[in-house]
Amino acid sequence: MSTTTSSPVTALAQLHVDTTHLSAFTARVAVVGVVDLETTPLLRERLLRLLRDQRPDLLDIDLSGVTFLDCTGLSALIAVRNAAIQAGGQMRVSHPQPIVRRVLEITGVLGMFTAATTHPGGR
Repeated sequence: MSTTTSSPVTALAQLHVDTTHLSAFTARVAVVGVVDLETTPLLRERLLRLLRDQRPDLLDIDLSGVTFLDCTGLSALIAVRNAAIQAGGQMRVSHPQPIVRRVLEITGVLGMFTAATTHPGGR
């Protein structure tokens, strides 16, 4: 049951988001590009809409294609994580580039994004 949707988030296409539904319980969102003041509001809205409309048990945010993450992007990831938990699910961040991983480590939030402990579907 794998379905994929892909679209640039901004008119300038500085950020690209691909959503793949791995199962009825798991959605993977691959983010590619720069996550900054300009692109973050649209990314946040897209992720929150996915949580609201699809209600996955596990939202996996693949950051392997993110080349820059600023504090607005970090704030959005925290907000989406909190929304996922509030909805009874989980969110994790996977495959961050070294520079993005460093931002997550320095700010002390890396652990909150990698602690997916419940098997998908075990809501």
